[in-house]
Amino acid sequence: MLIKRWLPFSLFAIFVAGTIFGSNLGRLGTITHWVNTQPFGDKCGHLILIGFLTYLLNHALDGREINIGRLKLLLGCTIVAVVMTIEEISQIWIPSRSFDVVDLSANYLGIAIAGFVWLRQNPV
Repeated sequence: MLIKRWLPFSLFAIFVAGTIFGSNLGRLGTITHWVNTQPFGDKCGHLILIGFLTYLLNHALDGREINIGRLKLLLGCTIVAVVMTIEEISQIWIPSRSFDVVDLSANYLGIAIAGFVWLRQNPV
């Protein structure tokens, strides 16, 4: 059923978008402070949030794949990687944020783990 696949992704995407928007406005002070006081808290947050978002999108897309040359990629992983790359780079121009290649790497690691888990659970 279409709603069953897309609803979890849609709700979580709204949560992630709200988190990004709140961070861009500098409105998540208490939460940001708490996350930053945890060892690797920010990086773990990136990995977990973006990894889970990716897994849910792969589920919503029913594991659809795309070919880029000879490379076969999960469409959900590709979409999230492109969007998160743009989002992280955009932080260069947002005063309350700062671009961080380690944050971007944590996003990519979360995406890769989500893709691996999806493929293990849903063999092609």
